[in-house]
Amino acid sequence: MDGSFFPPPSPEPEPEPPAQVSPPWLQPPADEYPARLLVREFLAQTDGTALAVSHVDVYSTGLLIKIDWELRRLDESRADWQLATGMGGFGLDSGDSESERRFGLAFADGSVVTTVDRRRTRVRFDEEPTGWSLMDHGGGGGGGDRRYSSSSRLWLWPLPPVGPIELVAEWKARGINEVRLVVDGSALRDMVTNVRSLWP
Repeated sequence: MDGSFFPPPSPEPEPEPPAQVSPPWLQPPADEYPARLLVREFLAQTDGTALAVSHVDVYSTGLLIKIDWELRRLDESRADWQLATGMGGFGLDSGDSESERRFGLAFADGSVVTTVDRRRTRVRFDEEPTGWSLMDHGGGGGGGDRRYSSSSRLWLWPLPPVGPIELVAEWKARGINEVRLVVDGSALRDMVTNVRSLWP
């Protein structure tokens, strides 16, 4: 018999390209276990909407603010309910100031940042922002025809200046007009020393 009974070994596979690393202003570091400050304070409570700040996760490069909301249907039409909950293919962040949830932060040095800044100025998301950046990453949600629960995760980059931080929210379609909650920014910065690396 000519040649080997067994087939030749497979050729070495092509090396994989290096993994893409997201810019730090888009999301928290993937290799850190954050320090956490529990907040558990309401931003707003209406007959049909409860909007609350759950906690703040502190990373070495910024803050991740977790916001929860509970909705209950009162006299809304089916279309308005679907718009409020995002069910049925309706988008919540289309740029319509009446139906859109908006969040912002005001710092002790007088500067502000909002979740709509980049859309308003048409800055590309892969371009490093000037000053602070606040990204609404959304979150899981679920419910039905009468109740709905969901959340948002707001990524602030970089870390805020020392002093109080005012968190501002607006959701006009749910009767919420510029509500505010003050968080201790200095305490959050102090917690950076408790951030841990995931890998030794």
